[in-house]
Amino acid sequence: MSLKRLLNPIDLDPVDEFYSHHQPLSGWDDFGTAIEGVPVFQDQSWGDYVGELLGPDSLQGDFGQIDGNDFNEGPLCFAQEQIEQWAAENISSQTTSATPKSDDECEQVCYGMIFRAQVRLRGNMLDLDSKLGTTSEDPHRMSVSKSEEQYLVTFPDGVIMGHLNAQLEKAFEDIPEQHRIDLEVLAPIKPIRETINKATTGKDAIVRVNINIYGARNSAKVVGHQLSKQKIYLQRPDQIRDALAYDNPHVLKLPDMQLPSKDCATHTYEENQPVTNKVEAFKKTISDVYSSLTRGQRLVGLEGDGRLKTPLLLHQKKALDFMTQRESGPIPEEYCLWKPSEIEGQPCYRHVVTNLVSRLPQTETGGGILADEMGMGKTLCILALILRSLEAAHEWSLIPVPIAHDVATQQKPKCLTRATLVVASSDLMINEWIQEIERHFHHHINGALKTIKYHGQYRETNVAKLCNADLVITTYHTLAADFGKKRNPLDEISWYRLVLDEAHIVRRHSTGLYRTVAKLEARSRWCLTGTPIQNRLEDIGSLFAFLKVSPMQKISEFRKSITIPFEEGGRRRKTAIERFTLLLDALCLRRTKDLLHLPDQEDRVRMIELSPEERKQYDQTSKMMFRAVKNQVGVFDHKGMLGMFQVQLQLRILCNHGTFQQPFSWNRRKLHLLDEREDMESSLGRDGEITCTNCKETMPLFRTGSMYRRYTEHCRHVLCSECLEESMPSGQDSIPTDCPLCSSLWRTASGIPSQSQRSVQSRNPSQSQRSAHSGDADNYFRPEGRSSKVEALMADVQQDLLTTKSIIFSCWTRTLDLIESALQNARIIFQRIDGECPTAKREKILDDFAKDPHFRVLIMTTGTGAVGLNLATANRVFIVEPQWNPSVENQAIARALRLGQEQSVQVTRYMVNRTIEQEMRTLQDRKLEIAGIAWE
Repeated sequence: MSLKRLLNPIDLDPVDEFYSHHQPLSGWDDFGTAIEGVPVFQDQSWGDYVGELLGPDSLQGDFGQIDGNDFNEGPLCFAQEQIEQWAAENISSQTTSATPKSDDECEQVCYGMIFRAQVRLRGNMLDLDSKLGTTSEDPHRMSVSKSEEQYLVTFPDGVIMGHLNAQLEKAFEDIPEQHRIDLEVLAPIKPIRETINKATTGKDAIVRVNINIYGARNSAKVVGHQLSKQKIYLQRPDQIRDALAYDNPHVLKLPDMQLPSKDCATHTYEENQPVTNKVEAFKKTISDVYSSLTRGQRLVGLEGDGRLKTPLLLHQKKALDFMTQRESGPIPEEYCLWKPSEIEGQPCYRHVVTNLVSRLPQTETGGGILADEMGMGKTLCILALILRSLEAAHEWSLIPVPIAHDVATQQKPKCLTRATLVVASSDLMINEWIQEIERHFHHHINGALKTIKYHGQYRETNVAKLCNADLVITTYHTLAADFGKKRNPLDEISWYRLVLDEAHIVRRHSTGLYRTVAKLEARSRWCLTGTPIQNRLEDIGSLFAFLKVSPMQKISEFRKSITIPFEEGGRRRKTAIERFTLLLDALCLRRTKDLLHLPDQEDRVRMIELSPEERKQYDQTSKMMFRAVKNQVGVFDHKGMLGMFQVQLQLRILCNHGTFQQPFSWNRRKLHLLDEREDMESSLGRDGEITCTNCKETMPLFRTGSMYRRYTEHCRHVLCSECLEESMPSGQDSIPTDCPLCSSLWRTASGIPSQSQRSVQSRNPSQSQRSAHSGDADNYFRPEGRSSKVEALMADVQQDLLTTKSIIFSCWTRTLDLIESALQNARIIFQRIDGECPTAKREKILDDFAKDPHFRVLIMTTGTGAVGLNLATANRVFIVEPQWNPSVENQAIARALRLGQEQSVQVTRYMVNRTIEQEMRTLQDRKLEIAGIAWE
């Protein structure tokens, strides 16, 4: 029924008082926008629904305006009168019955659902958020209880979440006592927690819930009549209790018409799913959406410019075709989001996703998202686009710039430039772009194409010189650093094209990095990312907002049309998925590496048996720690989570280190803080974030070792790589082991040697790395010991050593210390990349690994190798330990299995038999099975 969700005025913020004893308040609307004033209800009339019937928000902004009052008379008004007349004639207001009630009449049924009822939160917001965070049920079932003055929404244990508005309270109050009803609240957890998190000032917040109403079948008419008197109309519920029928008194019942019962719930499978299953189910849903996209199949493809040395593959030609359409048109009609329509005989345009109406045609060009999986050559596609549009960009830059007339702002007109501005994830990736230019462009073009690296203390700030370039490459953090200054050269320019590499870095709409890049002006805007969506739809909603393609430049439009209905479930989710698929097909191109026909990936698992000594230490540690978890109160947090994490961590470390590992002691826990942090960050994967103490910008935790350095010995400062390198004295090639922000204070207080005094130590890599880990790091390992896993790894590495190139990954830097020692003992030439390796040194190592035939083995932390590196030279990958998050391993492996790989890649994973690692492998298999992924 098309009017299903429109009959409930609660969804439209009606104008009766929200509370009979209200106070002025500040809160948020459905889409996270701050509002001021008193929530009130409006009188019901069909004119109020015109905007929604003909397109939500059709009366706002630059879109066509329609006077809703014109509809207060005529067919719509007549229909309303007929409905109210039918209700008055057909719903009995009798409150008692003299005849005995049959079993069928007393049968409990579900009358229906009040859709998106308003609840005002009360109490401590942090307590509510904590309580909501402990439930795995979504939507969470709550109940309604009546106090002396209000109807309260309560958790199952009686804790109050909030209370209903005055309109609902009035309706329930008027239902006679003998017609007792049972109210069941279905509260969506995520939207409520987001609202709670915004209530940082302690002011009131209003959330939306669905309320199912249950009662005796013979009371249905009375209940329905009392609700309709308050203009509350019951909807078909998304979920109802088992074994109960559905009998809605607000549905017109025709002869021989049967109403659905409990089968009306279209999304009940979500009801009792654990949180982990929901995450995997979400990923499966997104995977299904990707597979349903058709844009890539309809593209013919364009040949690359003749000045491009590297021939484009077919999927890259199609990407060039897609980007050309999105930049300059024409866009195929089937992928246009604004469709011709008509209102009152007048032509207009209607947006197929938001249903917005415009009197004027809307421009749909301006860029998009290239979301091919990593390793498919997105960089080359952008470079091909730059070459193809050089002449058009030059013509655009010659357009006369109008003189600003706003004397009040004194804003100077921005300089138009033919240049493309590329924002890279790090300074290392700037050099990757420059290397790609050298690799794919003919020499004479490479010399003629003016490229500027906008990074470092001595970067070019002359606007005229920047405008005279063809390509300018910078980093997110350089932009953020300029953003806070009085003068920002890049913001004084209107760019021909703005490209965000690794665009998922700005997936959080509220971060400073997002605001920085969104503020830049450009004719066309592009996002390059292999992971446009991670664990929530708003990840890509922020990218759509960055593109500034009307009307998605407002994140609220994405939330209203897609995010909110998706989270509400049921048929609303199905609608949201359909809308999202249309939007994605229009603005995004997504393909998988299956198109590349890369060499096969050979997976194998090496099962390791512990030596008797290792098994004895493993079993003793397991018994000791589990006994502590069970008996020692106060050692762990109140849920025991930290205790179990410690147990799992120590047992996993023992699988790697064997008897080299010192016996665990709670008194020596400080030595394991680094292990704990690295393991936690690896488990978080791409979802984790951290903030630089100096520039205050957020960074993904997943880039461990490549984006930031954490100092823990004397302070808790965290510095991004750019802030670190700006603090390094000229000529120094190693990252400071002392915190640059406060090291002078600690040296003065405790006599700690300065950086220069330790320069000799820094020439010994293993020595400097150990000292950086901890002041007591020398006590971490025993002088002698045995690790069966490291022995097996060394045996595998030495096989075919002279004809292969290998990468060894571990998430723990201390495991790399042990592997480093074993490689040295075996006289194998290797290099190491981790958090102690500055950009210049890392670049040289990667260049040597690609070109030096004697350099055969590279060891690195998993996070460092998972992002921003092309390691296609390697054809053997060794994963030392399994991860709780299997995507971490897959991301690292993808750096070798990518475009340019000419050999079969062998991936070896190590697992110790009869240990916690087997449990992790089982969990990984289950996760990958749910996600539709397999090892082989």
